[in-house]
Amino acid sequence: MKRNALRIMVFAAALSGLALGGGVYEKTKAGNELWAQKKYQDAFSKYMEASSQAKGPAEALLHYNMGGALYKQERYDEAVKEFEQAQSSPDSKLREKAYYNSGNCHFRSGVAAKDIELLKKAAAGYQKALEIDPNDQDAKHNLEVVRRHIQMQKENPPPQPQCPKPQPGQDQKKDQKQQPKQDQQQKQEQQTQQGRAPKPSGQPRELSKEEAERILQSLSEQEKEQLKDLMKAQGQSQGMGKDW
Repeated sequence: MKRNALRIMVFAAALSGLALGGGVYEKTKAGNELWAQKKYQDAFSKYMEASSQAKGPAEALLHYNMGGALYKQERYDEAVKEFEQAQSSPDSKLREKAYYNSGNCHFRSGVAAKDIELLKKAAAGYQKALEIDPNDQDAKHNLEVVRRHIQMQKENPPPQPQCPKPQPGQDQKKDQKQQPKQDQQQKQEQQTQQGRAPKPSGQPRELSKEEAERILQSLSEQEKEQLKDLMKAQGQSQGMGKDW
């Protein structure tokens, strides 16, 4: 898009030529001063106050200014609504600029969202502007830009999200993963009592004397002797130097 893509006018001078009350003119002037200071939200508030008292052509001018203030805040959806109200102005120049800026709003929203329908609305806005002023070079340029974006969207549409199909037993596996920790602890305690404690991750855990004696009591005499020999061998190899 061109650097001067947004065309914003502020209409203090124009409003002064209309038979308006001082309140509308003064609030519009205050809004213009805030605009010059780049305080766009404050300028919008002043324009909105003025528009609540204005009627006829002045109201369309103020909606145009409100749209510009919203555009500067990147509130494009709201700005479009204000520019659309300015399109009813009897002033053809204002209508042309309102259509042009509506196209800008739709273009920015469409590119961000990769939405081809918004891009088509942008093209329609530029076309309307060209119908009013066929010599508008900015509108011609922007129309070609948005048409290229539309073509790219058609050739490379964004992927549609798809919900994965559940595999058989998938819900059952999910439920198993979500078992409470208490159940897992109870299972481990039961396995320890039966001499079948699961192998923990990380460093191996050494058995205490009480745990070893409890396991020995559950084994046969022959198994006890074998386990004693095994424990002795483990104690020597680990440098424990202690037998039960």
